[in-house]
Amino acid sequence: MALKVIPFFHDASNTLSYILFCETTKDAAIIDSVADYDQNSQKISYASADVLLCYVQKHQLNTKWLIETHVHADHLSASTYLRNKLGAKTVVSEHITKVQQTLKPIYELDCATDGSQFDVHVKDGEYLPLGELQIKVIGTPGHTPDGISLYCDGHVFIGDTLFMPDSGSARCDFPNGSAQELYDSIARLLSLPEQTKVWVCHDYQPNGRALDFHSTMAEQRDNNVHLQQSAEDFVAQRQQRDATLNKPKLMDVAVPFNLQGHSVV
Repeated sequence: MALKVIPFFHDASNTLSYILFCETTKDAAIIDSVADYDQNSQKISYASADVLLCYVQKHQLNTKWLIETHVHADHLSASTYLRNKLGAKTVVSEHITKVQQTLKPIYELDCATDGSQFDVHVKDGEYLPLGELQIKVIGTPGHTPDGISLYCDGHVFIGDTLFMPDSGSARCDFPNGSAQELYDSIARLLSLPEQTKVWVCHDYQPNGRALDFHSTMAEQRDNNVHLQQSAEDFVAQRQQRDATLNKPKLMDVAVPFNLQGHSVV
């Protein structure tokens, strides 16, 4: 019994998606799948999601869960598209409702705010079965109120809490984001065993280095450039940096799309 992790990189959004599965039963989950979006034509396509689909089919995986670590602002999710193809259930944090209630008036949307667009709402500490394994949900708000991380068999998928150690942490200036909550969420993650394998949601390849998306909790603790300071200094640095950041280029398309669980625009 062991967990197998297969990463997929979406270059246009610098996003990592993951297929993880129990090698014994072939039960699988997909984390943070990505749809393709052309800004010029405003068209959505699913070539990147089809790569995941092909892997699942080739290896005869039984996909149970399509998990979103949060409502993304920099890419469109392919979870609903894959649900239609695979019959798996979409999974989001129970706090999706808070995000919907906050953003519905901002984007002038006509949508339900009870999270009914998604199949499963998970709470902090809840478990999702994955064959002979279990995925533990860890609430990690801060970047967004609905942030979750996913721990399974010595691996943790941390969404937008931390990046690779040379890149620091995620911004907290979106509605209801909080640098203090992010720090507290990171502290929860750092309490995991130090050899826990850490998988990030994004890698922006600073200074032209090669793509890298895997570290350990010890490496994050010891080397992450934003964690070598006090909590007070982290919050101040995060807030100062966030005040200088531009809005993600796809935010006004991605956020309404993702919080409504759409498969088409």
